[in-house]
Amino acid sequence: MQERLIDIIIYLLEEFQHPKPKETYKDISKALKDQGYSDPEINFAFSWVLNIFQNRQQNAKNEFEYLAGSTRVLHEVEKMIITPDAYGYILQVRHLNLISDSDMELILDRAMTMGTTTVDLEDIKALAAGIIFESENGSGVAGFYYQPGTNAIH
Repeated sequence: MQERLIDIIIYLLEEFQHPKPKETYKDISKALKDQGYSDPEINFAFSWVLNIFQNRQQNAKNEFEYLAGSTRVLHEVEKMIITPDAYGYILQVRHLNLISDSDMELILDRAMTMGTTTVDLEDIKALAAGIIFESENGSGVAGFYYQPGTNAIH
């Protein structure tokens, strides 16, 4: 479920970066509904985007950051395990500021310690969702509670 929310959030952030003239919340919601997302998922994603970025600006942490204009390059061992699609996804969520540089490193560290020979896109999406939503057990979503197996957000 969290991976679906991440997909919606990425869609929203890309739309916000390149706004179309006279595009409204209803237009974006309709496009997402046409892609198969539910109203609760769409509403949650909109709410999350507005709330989390406001909170992150207020609670800026003292964490390391790469120099401006630099890009994290995978080590040869990381390249053997993390697929190009998975790494591209990490770069995309970092570019959209869904994760920080230290979050990116944490995702890569967790990917490398998964104990598998290949970490693919779905694996990275699950790891990123856990970091983005600050959830270790998969049920908490940044102050919200998801009832497993339902669309209910409490």
